[in-house]
Amino acid sequence: MATGEDAMIPGGWLLPPPDLAEGAKQKAMEALRTDGRHAAQHRLVRFYDADGDYAGASFAQLGPIDTNDITPADLLATMLLSVRIGPGAARRILDRGDTRDVLLRKLRDLPDCDLANAGSPVLTAMAALYEAVKQALSADTVKNPNAWVTASKLCARKRPDLFPVRDPEVCDCLGLTPWRNYQVDWQIFRSLIGDSDIIAAIDLMSRATVAAAAGRRLQADQSRLRLLDAAIWTYATFLR
Repeated sequence: MATGEDAMIPGGWLLPPPDLAEGAKQKAMEALRTDGRHAAQHRLVRFYDADGDYAGASFAQLGPIDTNDITPADLLATMLLSVRIGPGAARRILDRGDTRDVLLRKLRDLPDCDLANAGSPVLTAMAALYEAVKQALSADTVKNPNAWVTASKLCARKRPDLFPVRDPEVCDCLGLTPWRNYQVDWQIFRSLIGDSDIIAAIDLMSRATVAAAAGRRLQADQSRLRLLDAAIWTYATFLR
């Protein structure tokens, strides 16, 4: 039986270099800061304003929500994050058939936990769903299909405490771009969301966002992982 670190990482997975987690933590802490000119709470007020035009208020909360099914609402919520799901992909995912059967089986096989506590069996189950979603998004005729951003966002919609929203902006911000590998990315996000400094900064930012709302109608995420995602993405994009 695997123990210690071996129990936390599936065999054969690519391991992040030793200094990558520390660099990512420094960047995440910067994105979570509640002081200074571009404080996180002011970015998140814009991102989660239900009367605004950002997706934050809808991505994880657009109903109906069914944790064991993939529905049209899930596809719409995913597309609100600036990705496209084509007609063929939508039919493969939603219509009865082998592709949908595989997706729902892998979705239901996911253990009920969060990323901070995800060991090797959970990461393996995550990878199985992610790869199946990525395949479903691309037609068989596509050469070298790699819908990694859309697959990451759809998986995050289904399990917001487990899958980080990986996209080029977030990967660039955290220094993950040279790898662009979900195995590395998930390990780095797991180290971040399990770090006591990061957790404290997320909770402080969440309270500061509520205080900064100033009467705006916010629909903010409850998941710490989603709040971390939002802080990093808005830091990487709002400040351009």
